[in-house]
Amino acid sequence: MEKKFKKPAIKPQQRQDWLRRSENGETPPKIAERDEVDVRTVRKHLKEAIEEREAKEARTMVLRNAIERHYTDLCNFAERLDSQIQGLKPTSFNPRDDLLKESLHQHLPRSPIWKNLSQRDSLQLQIAEIKSEVEEKLESTIASDTRLNPTLSDGETAVVPGIFRALAFQAEKWAQGFKGLNLHDDLISEPAEEGLVNLRYGFSRMGKVKHEHVAIIKEILEDFELRLKEWEEYLAFEKSYTDTNRVRRNMHDELSVIILRRVVPGRCRYCPI
Repeated sequence: MEKKFKKPAIKPQQRQDWLRRSENGETPPKIAERDEVDVRTVRKHLKEAIEEREAKEARTMVLRNAIERHYTDLCNFAERLDSQIQGLKPTSFNPRDDLLKESLHQHLPRSPIWKNLSQRDSLQLQIAEIKSEVEEKLESTIASDTRLNPTLSDGETAVVPGIFRALAFQAEKWAQGFKGLNLHDDLISEPAEEGLVNLRYGFSRMGKVKHEHVAIIKEILEDFELRLKEWEEYLAFEKSYTDTNRVRRNMHDELSVIILRRVVPGRCRYCPI
């Protein structure tokens, strides 16, 4: 009896070649005749080749979408971080942002962002400390000013706190580079009872004071505003804000590149591939 030999299995490369030929117009019977195989085998493997291609395309689409979403997550995080940096609060993150921060760090481990972020948060703590020092010095210096203590009457108790609030406001605004209040325009006295006026310096109300005391209060405010800018504490205050603005600009530049590029170089543990 003649021994039957099993035909070799159809390899994936041959299956893909049949699909290519089929799409170029070659019919299954022609393929079967040319390659000396059963037409049913050709049709079976053409179906498998189509299914394999569709599965591969589906996986490619899923992967592409995952990569796009990953980059979108990182770019959106960079936008949120940039928005936070424009304010003057220490940077904080929600639990998911912590993971995105880790991811961005792994993508860009040598980016200046991380050093600047650390510097910025340190500067914010430094600003808070210096602000407290400036306010403490203002409070004690104003309270001990001999031009006020013997002059003000018992009813003028809001003057010293009012001067303090105004000058503390001035110190912070000037340190940030803003103009602050102006004695010529913002020191307002409005008539009250006979011989008294309601006095305020911008937002800071000093209550009812004797009309003749307004000039003294204005003189004290003017004097303190000149002296304040020479205090060592104020100069440190100003420098801290200057350094903060520099760090913020540097970070904004770096984050803008990420946001506008839309593709983040490097890899992280959360990358889809």
